[in-house]
Amino acid sequence: MFKSILGRLFWTYATILALVFTSLSVSVGIFVDRFVTSEHIDDIRRVSDTIEYWTGVMQIETDNLRVKTAHRQILKSWADFLGSDIVVTNTNGEVIASTCSITTVPDELVNKVVNGETITSHTNFNGAYDKKVQVVGIPMEYQGGIVGAMYFNTARGNMRKTALELFYLFLMSSMFSIFVSALLVYMQSKRISKPIGAINKTARDIASGNYDGRVAVTSTDEIGQLASSFNFMADSIEALEETRGEFISDVAHELRTPMTSISGFIEGIMDGTIPADKQNDYLKIVLDESKRLTKMVNDMLEMSKMSSSEYKLDVTQFDLNELTRICIINLGSRIDEKNLEPEVDFESDTLEVLGDKDAIQRVVINLVDNAVKFSYPNTKISIKTWTERGRAHFCVGNFGDGIKGSDLSNIFNRFYKTDKSRVNDKSGAGLGLSFVKNIMTLHKQSVWVESVDTKEGSSVKYTKFTFTLELA
Repeated sequence: MFKSILGRLFWTYATILALVFTSLSVSVGIFVDRFVTSEHIDDIRRVSDTIEYWTGVMQIETDNLRVKTAHRQILKSWADFLGSDIVVTNTNGEVIASTCSITTVPDELVNKVVNGETITSHTNFNGAYDKKVQVVGIPMEYQGGIVGAMYFNTARGNMRKTALELFYLFLMSSMFSIFVSALLVYMQSKRISKPIGAINKTARDIASGNYDGRVAVTSTDEIGQLASSFNFMADSIEALEETRGEFISDVAHELRTPMTSISGFIEGIMDGTIPADKQNDYLKIVLDESKRLTKMVNDMLEMSKMSSSEYKLDVTQFDLNELTRICIINLGSRIDEKNLEPEVDFESDTLEVLGDKDAIQRVVINLVDNAVKFSYPNTKISIKTWTERGRAHFCVGNFGDGIKGSDLSNIFNRFYKTDKSRVNDKSGAGLGLSFVKNIMTLHKQSVWVESVDTKEGSSVKYTKFTFTLELA
C-alpha cells in the first residue's frame, strides 16, 4: 500500500484530513458548548426582567389571587421555554415562588446574589438534584434596592442536547466534505502517479531495447514538463543508438576495405599470383593502406579524447594569418599536383586570435586539404581571413562538384561522405570534417559550409567552409 506513490500520496492526504477534522471537531465542540451556554444565559437575563416585574406586582398585591395565579403561570411558561427550574426568594433566602419542589437555597448562593452579584455556578442545590446543575442567580431590584433573587437551575443534559444537535449537523456536513475531499485526493493522487508510472514503464522498455516508447503529455505542470523532458531524452537516446549503430557499421566498412586489400595482396605475393617484378608496387599499396588504417585509428582515438570531459584545450594567443601561410606551404605539393592557383586575401598582415594553436592548425589543414581534394584541376582555391562582429573569420573555398543540399546538414557527421566522394576518393575515412566540428565546438565557436552554383546551367559549384575564433 505504501510502496506506491499513489498509496503514499493518498494516505498522506487522508492522514492530514483526519488530523484537521479531529482538531476542528474538538474546537467546534468546545465552541458549540460555550455558545449554547452563553445563549442560554442571555435568554435567562432577558426573561429575568419579566419575572422581576411580576414578582414585584405579586408582593404589592399580596391578597390578589389572580395576580398570584398569573405569576405562577408566567414562571411555568418561562421554565418550559428555558428548560430550567425557576426559584424566586426574598432577601432572607426564603422561597416565595418555584416551579419545582425546592424549598431552600444554599446560603453561599443567597449571600452573593442579595449583595447584587449575578452568579453562575454548578451545584446540586442542597441535594435537590442527583447531579450538579448549572445555576444562574440574578438579584431582583426595586427602586434601587435588592428585594430578592431569582435562580434558574438547568440540567447540563438539556444544554448538551442542544449542543449535540448542532454538533451532529457539523459532523454530517464534515463527513460529506471528507468523503468529497478523499475522492478528490484519490483522483489527484492518481493523476500525479499515473504519468510517473507511465514514465517508469517506458523507461523499462527503453532499457530493454525498445526505443519507440514515448509518454503522453497531458498537462503543462511539473509532471507534464517531466514527461516532455523524458520524451526528449528518449528521442536523444534513440538518435544516439542509431548513430552508434551507423558508427559501428561505418567503422566496420572502413576497416574491412583496406584489410581486405592488404590480406589479398599479401596472399597474392605469398602464393605467387603476383609476379615478382610487381610485388614492390603491391607492397607499396599495402603500406599506404596500413598508413591509412593507422591514421583513421589515430583520428578516432583523438575524437574519443575530445568527447571526454577531461579533454582540455591549450589556449594561447597566436597569429592566424601566419598559421594559414604555414599550412599552405605544407600542402604545396598537393596544390601543385592539380595545378591549382591559391588566392589568399588577408584583411590585415596579422590577425591575433585565442585558441589551441595545434588544434586550429589541424582544422586549417583539414579544410584546405579538403578544398584541394575536391577542386577541379586548373582552378582556384580562395583563402580569406577577416574580422567581423568582434570575431576573427577564416574561409576557404574551391570550385568543384560541390555538396548537395541534402548533404549539407550531415557533412560534419563521422564517416559521412557524399556519393561523389565515395566514388572518386578512397584516401579519407570521413572523419576530417567531424574532427573540425569537434574542435570548433570545444572552442565554443561556429563552423559552417555553403555550396552554391557558379552560374545558371553550369555543373560547377563554389563550396566554402568558414569558422570563427575569438580575437586576442
